[in-house]
Amino acid sequence: MRQRVIDAINHQQTEITPWHIDLTSGFKDMLKKETRCNDAETYLGNHLTRAKYKQNEKLGKKMERDIFGVTWLNTDDGGDVGVVTGFPLMEKSIDEYMFPEIRVEFAKKLCEELENDTKDRFRMFSLTMCYYERAWSLRGIENILMDMCLDEKGTEKLFAKILEHHLKLLDIVLDYDFEGVYFGDDWGQQRGLIMGPDLWRKFIGPGVAKMYDKVKSKGKYVIQHSCGDNRAIMPDLVDMGMDVYNTIQPEIYDLKQLKKEYGGHLTFYGGISTQQFLPKASVNECKEMALYMLDVLGHDGGFIFAPSHSVTPDTPVENVLTMVNVVKNFKWF
Repeated sequence: MRQRVIDAINHQQTEITPWHIDLTSGFKDMLKKETRCNDAETYLGNHLTRAKYKQNEKLGKKMERDIFGVTWLNTDDGGDVGVVTGFPLMEKSIDEYMFPEIRVEFAKKLCEELENDTKDRFRMFSLTMCYYERAWSLRGIENILMDMCLDEKGTEKLFAKILEHHLKLLDIVLDYDFEGVYFGDDWGQQRGLIMGPDLWRKFIGPGVAKMYDKVKSKGKYVIQHSCGDNRAIMPDLVDMGMDVYNTIQPEIYDLKQLKKEYGGHLTFYGGISTQQFLPKASVNECKEMALYMLDVLGHDGGFIFAPSHSVTPDTPVENVLTMVNVVKNFKWF
């Protein structure tokens, strides 16, 4: 499976298109109950696996504190992310805030788990809430957007401190044996970038490029997750060395045009809508959608068949199993 993903990223047509169905804990529980499987990832035949640099401290039944001191409320919406409720830099200056030390032993443990994976999967070290999201989780989203316009030096200082942390972390992990680094950082909304392309290029792009450069210097692939409409900066990301783009929301992109413009440069990872399609579709509609995605995005490699986000418990298990069955049995040659 691992080589199939690597070949796809290198734009080689594989006999079978690789797939990865990311799951919320709620959907995993449903799948295990309905299929009586012990390991949902293995049961689905997922080709990729992620080790997440996430070590939250429990503060009660529904509250957690992350590595950067941000507090989160776990919600009952079926997802696993939660909602930020405590912003460490909302009321204090950056000089009053102590940036966290790298959790060295935890990071090494994650990498060792990747190295010891026996399921022949494409292995990714995962750094989510990475850069822009980390900045707003510390300052608040309204504040960081205003800071970009009104406090240029303070904004640059905050991003520089976040980048310093991440580069140190990458120095620790990149010598381990795994294939790629998965960066999670939502820049887009349904139409355009949240902060616009000019501010992205001023405050965000340069730091992202440095992280990409470090990953590429070790011969590993760059996988970038960003929700929303990132068309304005897609050429920038290609030039910076992004290999795989996730999550490809069909509500936003013309998939045929996306493949035409960037299919020779990028591998697309996603495409099946969890927002409008997967929870509501019939089994036959799922079959048709899977075939459509393979036809539009699967030619000449460069495609990892996947939902646009983690599958939530409002999705029928049969819908997911149907789509996996289609891609598993669709052979290009």
